[in-house]
Amino acid sequence: MATTNQSSATAPFEVTTRLHDGSPRPCAPRRFGRREFERRDVYGFQSVKESRAVEVDGLLALSVALSLECDPQISAYVERPRKLAVGGKSLELDFWVRHRSGREEFLLVVCEADCIANPGGSRSPRESRRLTDAASAASINLRCVTEYDVRVEGGMLMVRNRLLAFTQVAQTLDSGLALRTRLLDYFAHAKRARIDQVEEALAPLPPSDLHAVICELVCLGALTFDPSHGLTRRTVIERRMRT
Repeated sequence: MATTNQSSATAPFEVTTRLHDGSPRPCAPRRFGRREFERRDVYGFQSVKESRAVEVDGLLALSVALSLECDPQISAYVERPRKLAVGGKSLELDFWVRHRSGREEFLLVVCEADCIANPGGSRSPRESRRLTDAASAASINLRCVTEYDVRVEGGMLMVRNRLLAFTQVAQTLDSGLALRTRLLDYFAHAKRARIDQVEEALAPLPPSDLHAVICELVCLGALTFDPSHGLTRRTVIERRMRT
């Protein structure tokens, strides 16, 4: 679920690219009923990528949703897209996902209690074989995301939440396109710089607006940073190398 992979060559980036690509989704999110909403641990946010409110059940699902929201390799996603018949039971899948490559898959978030430990410490769903067979019977690609997978990322939930918050602000800026151009021109020459150095170099542009558009460009895949170090004014931003 990383958001900052790099490769060896820089591909052109269209400065007018939007996070919400406008393409049709093959499914719609199942809405929580009123009573269901009241008894579940529901979290929500305004998705820029989906151009609507996204609501999920629990912190694990929230962490995965924010990962999909901020990952530039993901072009679209839908929460609670469908159910899957598994061993005589109906299991609700957590997400449908479309990658930039065009590949589509469904995600199932599996809690620790429903997993078994593997050598090396990773986890696998107890019902892996049944899930695989059920997905095959339904002719869908299914990937399980375990609670261990989410927890091993540590503080990424906070980082992605900050990324999203700044990206939301970027959508409100009348000068957003001009700021994108200035930032991309700057990083075409500087290659990498701390956010506070960008502020100084592009003064008197408002620092808060620069922060917002930097985060938007990270989510779009034009810029990148090491999220393990958090997201502050001292964060080093780089031009993302893409094929």
